[in-house]
Amino acid sequence: MIAPDEVSVVVQGPWDPDHTPRCLDSVATILPGAEVILSVWKAPPAFDTTAVRADAVILNADPGDTDLTGLLDPAQERRTLITRCNINRQIRSTRNGLAVAGRTHALKLRTDMALEHAGFLAHAAQFRGIDGPCRVFGERIVTTSARSPRRSFAFFVQDFCSFGRLEDMHRLWAAPLFPPRDALLAMPMAERAARLLVPEQHLVLSALRPALGGLVPSSALDRSPGLVELTERALAGNFVCLDAQRFGVRALKPSLQWLNLPEGLRLHWLWVLTAGYGEFLSWCRRHCGPAVDPIIAACGEEYVAALADVEVKQSLIPDGERMDGNRLMELGVQAHAAGRLDDAAEAYATLLAAEPDHPQLNLAMGALLLQRGEADAGRQRLDAALRAAPGLRPTCEALMRRFVPGEADG
Repeated sequence: MIAPDEVSVVVQGPWDPDHTPRCLDSVATILPGAEVILSVWKAPPAFDTTAVRADAVILNADPGDTDLTGLLDPAQERRTLITRCNINRQIRSTRNGLAVAGRTHALKLRTDMALEHAGFLAHAAQFRGIDGPCRVFGERIVTTSARSPRRSFAFFVQDFCSFGRLEDMHRLWAAPLFPPRDALLAMPMAERAARLLVPEQHLVLSALRPALGGLVPSSALDRSPGLVELTERALAGNFVCLDAQRFGVRALKPSLQWLNLPEGLRLHWLWVLTAGYGEFLSWCRRHCGPAVDPIIAACGEEYVAALADVEVKQSLIPDGERMDGNRLMELGVQAHAAGRLDDAAEAYATLLAAEPDHPQLNLAMGALLLQRGEADAGRQRLDAALRAAPGLRPTCEALMRRFVPGEADG
């Protein structure tokens, strides 16, 4: 297995006085002897570059973000959430960090994340020597996750963390910068749609394009059958798509806590869209052959369960475009009845995000919260259910009597 002293760690992003020192401390603990390069862009707050736990500090000129608002069809903008893009900052700071890296392998890590273990090293070793289609890297690059092209974007590999041979990491992060807004406005709409991919797609396609035979998305939302199959082939041949827990990383930033959700937590919206490790292994088995069998065998029943979950996920997005709310509610109620309260809560929360005043959803979530001992939050949900459907009062009062004795009235 690769030793820590063979690794250069590029810690990339903005300097955060709360998160970045914790990130650097975690690297020193988990990867003793690794070369550490802190590559941030020049922006407040200032910090003492001589006092950080890094072998080198790079203060990059800030290319700023790119305002993409109104550049796409409104439906595409809404579904991709492409409005302001930070990709140029990420590319430049990562690329400049890699440029001074001196070890054979490199880990790219955000400044607002921390290492918890070095699982990525073991997974890189597991896949070494296993050939695959559409190959552009000398060895696979290990990442935190991928989206399923059958339920989400094609060619989407999470860009928070990546690990591989230094030359392969150079290739991944050699993606061109996004053009400025004026240049994008001057493009015909079709060309603009093809250029404005989500950042994760942009990185992956920039690296893999030479091996794709000219078949690339016409827009971020293009998931034609040929692209779906090609995505699974190309990712199986070039990446190892783990979850954050297997990779060994944890998000520190409050807005990224969804990354820390365990893969075993089901019915969360991201669980539906993401190809879990088992689903990724099924791509590898189909496109890379029996050389993957020992890795699958080591997963045991977890692999079998993951394949069953794929069928559930597909049933939630039967047309490949929209979530089936009725099916998600059905699965949430089943999980609730079976005592899998965390799974049920994720299903209800996803549905409530779209319909916050739905009386039956608020009733179900209220009952669940009361079961978990969260009386105040549960009462708020029951109140919301009553505002929309006063006829539910007897049911709500019965729930309060059961779970919060003495507070059924009102």
